[in-house]
Amino acid sequence: MSTRSPPSIRSVANRRRIPTLLMMFEKHPVIIALFVRLLLVYALPSLLDDGLLLKGVRYTDIDYDVFTDAAVHVSHGRSPYDRHTYRYTPFLAQLLAVPLGHDAGNGNGSIGRIWNIFFSIRYFGKILFCVADVICGYIIVVIRRRQRQKISVGAKDDATTSTRQTQTIITPEARGWKDHYYYYYSQYTSLELTDALWWLYNPLPINICTRGSAESLVVLLPVLATVAVADMHVVLPLSSSSSKLSEDCIGSRSTTRQEGGSASLIMARACIAGIMHGIGIHFKLYPVIYTISFMANFSRQQQCQQQRRDGSRHSRESDTDVPLKNNVGWRYQLSDYRRNDDGITTFPWTNPRKIAILAVSWVQRLFFTMSSVLFLVVSMGTVGSLTYLAVHYHGQKALDEGLLYHFQRVDHRHNYSMYWYWIYLARGRAAAAAAAAATPTLPTSSSVSFWGYIPLVPQILILGFSSLGVAPYDLSFALFCQTFAFVAFNKVITAQYFTWYLCLLPLCSDRVNWQSKRMYIALGILFLSIIVWLLSAFTLEMLGWRTHRQVWLASSFFFMANVNLLRSIVMGYNRKTTGVSSVPPSDDFTVNKLKAT
Repeated sequence: MSTRSPPSIRSVANRRRIPTLLMMFEKHPVIIALFVRLLLVYALPSLLDDGLLLKGVRYTDIDYDVFTDAAVHVSHGRSPYDRHTYRYTPFLAQLLAVPLGHDAGNGNGSIGRIWNIFFSIRYFGKILFCVADVICGYIIVVIRRRQRQKISVGAKDDATTSTRQTQTIITPEARGWKDHYYYYYSQYTSLELTDALWWLYNPLPINICTRGSAESLVVLLPVLATVAVADMHVVLPLSSSSSKLSEDCIGSRSTTRQEGGSASLIMARACIAGIMHGIGIHFKLYPVIYTISFMANFSRQQQCQQQRRDGSRHSRESDTDVPLKNNVGWRYQLSDYRRNDDGITTFPWTNPRKIAILAVSWVQRLFFTMSSVLFLVVSMGTVGSLTYLAVHYHGQKALDEGLLYHFQRVDHRHNYSMYWYWIYLARGRAAAAAAAAATPTLPTSSSVSFWGYIPLVPQILILGFSSLGVAPYDLSFALFCQTFAFVAFNKVITAQYFTWYLCLLPLCSDRVNWQSKRMYIALGILFLSIIVWLLSAFTLEMLGWRTHRQVWLASSFFFMANVNLLRSIVMGYNRKTTGVSSVPPSDDFTVNKLKAT
């Protein structure tokens, strides 16, 4: 009599608990997400823009009208900068001008009529943005699954070699409201559905791309593609010994190939990532803040690869541990500065000599490692090539409007930033004077310059520490912190800016403790600040009340809520990998906890 293997725990849970509709959303997230976006692209503009549902309320973003008008100029052989307020790369307008030059768009025959209905200039750009947005969501899903697979492999190896895995059984009588929530959430959802909920089914990205915003195409897609190519190694804890070969570089035999790969593979990935990074900088400029983080990450990958190669050679000669050579570890110089209670490495703030030594060491690792230098050269070369082509074909306007304008951009409408009120008060001045009142990058008075530099201090500290201290080990979390701080302290904040860091949050969310009291309070304060700001802005924009100061106070409240949330995320961050629980559904909610020793 043949025996059949029992079905997997997940399949039993799905057949018993998860409804058919949820299973469909779980199995086909890309198709459903694209269908929902395309449905909104054709339905909501017809109801709102044409005044059928709510008169005076537009669904399409005003920037999309700028895109399409510039595309019309390009189709007629003119410059896209002939359209007033077009301040983007000319390649975007050329891309959106594709349907205008299509032969089927003349309206002759059934194909032409179908093309004019579904792929006209009114819808083509939105369709393109929606497709790019879905690709972004797919990249997020793939990266999360890849991280989960690597973590589960490491947890399996640890479970077979130690007894660190314990179980905590929570009976129905002992459950609290949080245990009830996570119990029913785990029974009616799956990890695959959770991956899709982060972006593919997220209402904010859906709203942004269907309204005609190009963020997914010009920013998010290059950034996520760069992260996907660059961050292919396992996120591992810091080594506790400075005299032995670092465990995060050597790893186990199962993770040796995953940690960076061979030297040629690292160079190839650095080249591809540099091209994608250069495209992102040319289209939107702000990804330039990621450059040092990518360089530090590639430098560590190459050093770890070299160290593993030396370690494998020495291991064949001796069974003893390989001594650390040439100070390869990124935190080697900090090994003497450790707290006695928890062993956390501290920075020698009070020792200028040690700081200078660390600075020289970081410069050597960034600019004297082949992979990091290759990434920098390729990315800057890509930016320079695209900018040269834009200036060559469209003149100085391409440089002034597409690049230099964003250094002094000011906006006093639809701006979440606490600087908007200063910009509003200076709206009667010239654009340069208004920008000088809000940013220290332009000449201004000494007092304004002094106060203008103060908000840059936390940004510089976060950028420097995350680039050199976090990015070599956890690239996605470093990029998230940098982007979150950049948006929170920026002088212009719109709803599109939120997607800049929301696309990076799913890549590091598993390493943040979201169940602490501090995190609940921080998220509650953030949601409250958003509600207060929206109500204040509604009274100003829609009702015409003179509530400018109230909106400014709401913007300041929103800024403090963002800073508080970033603090909570950093304090709840834990790089120690945790295993994925595979618990059979039963009356007792069992949670597997992997305690790292």
